[in-house]
Amino acid sequence: MAEGSQQKYADVLGDWLVAMGYTHCFMVAGGGCMHLIDGFRSRFKCIPVVHEVSAGIAAEHFNECRCGGRAFAMVTTGPGLTNIVSSVAACWAERRELLVIAGQVKSTDLLDPPLRQRGMQEVDGTAIMTPIAVNATCLRRPISRRRFNALVQSAWGPHPGPVVIEVCLDVQAAPVDRAALEGAGEFEANEGIAEVTPADDPEGVARSLAEALGSARRPLLLLGGLLTRDTAWEGLATLERIGLPTATTTSAIDRIPSSSPVHAGRPSSWGGQRSANLLVAQADVIVAIGAQLDLQQTGFNWLEYAPAARLFQVYPCAVELAKGHPRLAAGFVASPDEVFRALLRSLEWSDPDRWGDYVRRVRFLVPTLEPANEINLEGPSTFRFLRELSRATRPDDVIAISSSGCGFTGGLQVFELAGGQYATTSAAMASMGWGLATAVGAAFARPGHRVVLAEGDGSFSQNLQELATIRRHALPVKMFLIDNGGYASIRATQRKFFQGAYVGCDEATGLGFPDWIALFHAYGIPAEKLAASDMVAERIAALMDRPGPAAWVVEVDPNQPNFPAVTSRILPDGSMESNPISRQQPALPPEIEAEVTRYLPPLG
Repeated sequence: MAEGSQQKYADVLGDWLVAMGYTHCFMVAGGGCMHLIDGFRSRFKCIPVVHEVSAGIAAEHFNECRCGGRAFAMVTTGPGLTNIVSSVAACWAERRELLVIAGQVKSTDLLDPPLRQRGMQEVDGTAIMTPIAVNATCLRRPISRRRFNALVQSAWGPHPGPVVIEVCLDVQAAPVDRAALEGAGEFEANEGIAEVTPADDPEGVARSLAEALGSARRPLLLLGGLLTRDTAWEGLATLERIGLPTATTTSAIDRIPSSSPVHAGRPSSWGGQRSANLLVAQADVIVAIGAQLDLQQTGFNWLEYAPAARLFQVYPCAVELAKGHPRLAAGFVASPDEVFRALLRSLEWSDPDRWGDYVRRVRFLVPTLEPANEINLEGPSTFRFLRELSRATRPDDVIAISSSGCGFTGGLQVFELAGGQYATTSAAMASMGWGLATAVGAAFARPGHRVVLAEGDGSFSQNLQELATIRRHALPVKMFLIDNGGYASIRATQRKFFQGAYVGCDEATGLGFPDWIALFHAYGIPAEKLAASDMVAERIAALMDRPGPAAWVVEVDPNQPNFPAVTSRILPDGSMESNPISRQQPALPPEIEAEVTRYLPPLG
């Protein structure tokens, strides 16, 4: 190599990432990634967060909300890598893009099993991440641009997921001949990467689906998270012209605005809307595009999911289609976006039975604000507050929905999303501590847009250190901390299944919480308690109309009911038996039940 032609490998990696469209890096600094930091600091907007799990969550939701550019997470070796495992696992389950660049000890200090430690802060990250990553690898020597780009791009799809690339410390600092690593030829995406690729022709799939939907009396389109937001929004006018009832899964709640005449709700076993679950059970043809149809979506009693329907699923992974539940009339390994666009070009449907009117009638008669959630409350209703909060948002707001607890289930049930609003959540892991970092990622992805977050106190506590990130960057995040005195969902589970033998769910059983107002003020964030009289849309909207970050503590009834519920029973052998998602409690009034179950088949 001629003198002067050498470059540090960390600098070369940074340039390659820039060429692939990466613009932001959420990171926690450490000695194990020091050369990466030095190479990346001038090439990306580097955003230090306080805990590594937040780097992964923020990068995930930046990419979910992005209007340009991509984000990745950077961590150091050892605890830096183990701290980000939860966010990697969530993206794996949710099939979401996430790139993690991690430091590692020098290649000469790597472990030789069964040794437990050789280098400082060493852990075998590749072994930890391999079961929950599209690709996980450790670079013990510099690799070519072709190979590096292939690894990175495998995070993008056709079925996205996390990619974790560890870079040994001596490899980061190694002087390399960039021209030799790049070679003369063009790199090829995914070269040498084993993955399932879409196999079915989108136009042919669309013709088959158009025929099934066109001949249906009670069709339902179900949009999932692998159908991109832009594609769904582009198709909305056509869906409304055709009049085709359209529902959305948990990870796709912003694909159809709540006010659309074709919006059929958000069916799910957890946080789903009862009206939507009833419609799924009464449809005669369901086409699920980009929806994973896991048990969280279908319920554990998947044999009774969509019992009257021929169910078609479009998904880019053959393994998902072959998992055995729910029962499919046909599955197609194809791009959800391509099939959706082709379908809307060819689909025509008439409505001889006035199914569209029936869908709207069911949605009207079975409100998202369940009456059972308003009975015998000793404080404000979480669900009513969340509905008022949704009505106080602006059309260009971004809604960050936490991953578990009252902010998650309540948000999914009652939030009314406007056309053009972004909403992002991560449901698969149902993990506490997700909301604040989700808001951070969304705020950087959508500069100039306000981010609205409602999260329970138990969940908020698990990642509250990122208040420092919000304050440092003056992010316009409006935080509503729902104070229900602990882990309300855990408390409800212990009340339901163990006769109120409470442990570890509130302050009386061992938890501790700060003075929330003092905590926000300690971080320099304006905060106040939200009075019950202010829990109406007009007042909330006025309070949020201030620049920069702000927080409100919303005290609600700690024993807030959470209905509707899919009832389950513990059997004598310790196993669980569940009702189908269409049979939820409490029971509807008989006259309404009769009207909204017109086409519901008997169980079995």
